[in-house]
Amino acid sequence: MIHRARARLARALDRRIGAVDEHVGRVEDRLGAIEARLEALEAGIASQHGAVDRLAFAVGRVDALLRIHVADDPGNRRRLGAARAEAGHDAAWTDDEPLVSICIATHDRLPTLLERSIPSALAQTHAAIEVLVVGDAAPPHVAEAVTALGDPRVRFASTTARWAHEDPQRQRLTAATLPRNEAYRLARGRWLLDLDDDDELVPDAVERLLARARDDRLEVVYGDLEQLGPGGRTVRLGGFPPRFGQFGWQGALVHAGLRFFTREQLASELGVPGDWYRMERMLRSGVRIGHLPEVTCRYYPSADWAPD
Repeated sequence: MIHRARARLARALDRRIGAVDEHVGRVEDRLGAIEARLEALEAGIASQHGAVDRLAFAVGRVDALLRIHVADDPGNRRRLGAARAEAGHDAAWTDDEPLVSICIATHDRLPTLLERSIPSALAQTHAAIEVLVVGDAAPPHVAEAVTALGDPRVRFASTTARWAHEDPQRQRLTAATLPRNEAYRLARGRWLLDLDDDDELVPDAVERLLARARDDRLEVVYGDLEQLGPGGRTVRLGGFPPRFGQFGWQGALVHAGLRFFTREQLASELGVPGDWYRMERMLRSGVRIGHLPEVTCRYYPSADWAPD
């Protein structure tokens, strides 16, 4: 009797084990199918990574080509060649006292304009200067205050409308585009110098920049900037060749024949400050650029000095 019970139990266990083995087999088959699908998915993802990399490379090339196209490098090189061939082009270097147009863009920042920027321009040791203040749709009291200076070397003009980007961060990149370009158009000098309405030139900046330009027949010559922050912090910016973040037009002379290198609102869409975008285009076009390793302008970053 015990023997028969053991036999029945053994058969039952065999059936149970057989069923478990069969179930395990089915699970293993399903796992195998899942693994095969995962391998196929991984292969597909790998191929997609390759496609994405190729697409990113293609987009990068298109972006570079688009930037070159909109910057019109070939056209700038042609215009540069034509400017160099114009009669009177050499007078910028050969005149004893060439007129220098110091161009100041402003909107409504009168205290620094009247107490720092314009006085530093009028105090230049180089006598032949004009100070051209161009408002960015400046309110009437700005024109009145500048005119009231009564200095025949100072002129005022203004745009009729102020263009603003909907993104404040992008607006800061190219804020003074319109008044800068209007100043280039109106300037009478053989040399142009951009100055901000809250910065100041050192007294002999123009004289020393001109001497450096004459030495090597440079079309653009720039000095170092002394950056002044609240609390007396100072940083010196400069070096050659010009580098982003280490260069500013505030302490630079530009041959007036290069006035076709205007400021462009497009720079804000590229995420590039308008002043540096101008320098980039000059570098790619072959403008003769040199550096004076001396401070020519004291630079007060507006972001540091702006009220809270």
